Amino acid sequence: MKTKLFATVMMILLTSSFCFSQPEGSGTIPPPGLTIQERLKMVDEKICQPLNLNKAQTKKVDTAFNEFFVEVEKLMGDKSGPPVMPEKSKLDALDKIRNDKVNKIIPEELFPKYLELEMAARPKRPHENGNRPQ
Repeated sequence: MKTKLFATVMMILLTSSFCFSQPEGSGTIPPPGLTIQERLKMVDEKICQPLNLNKAQTKKVDTAFNEFFVEVEKLMGDKSGPPVMPEKSKLDALDKIRNDKVNKIIPEELFPKYLELEMAARPKRPHENGNRPQ
């Protein structure tokens, strides 16, 4: 009887040692985000190219987005911990400044298309595609 109990307990311990409650790599440190250069490349691919902007316009739009990304990173603060989203009002103000700069660069008839492309180019949060975080 003691042998069966001991064997059962050992099997339970052995089996439970193979079960992981969290997948590997899901620690407290989030994976690194995109760099500013990677974001600017995405802006070029998802906004400037579809709008058929010339090189001078593309460079000016890249400059406006670069300034925006730098300011957002300043608002997010220290990168050693988990990212902290800045206040929505501050982000909206930076967004308005960037859009005003872009509005002066591109032709006026392209601005509504720019706004549509800019909204589509924004990164999706996990809960925006129908999956709720668990």
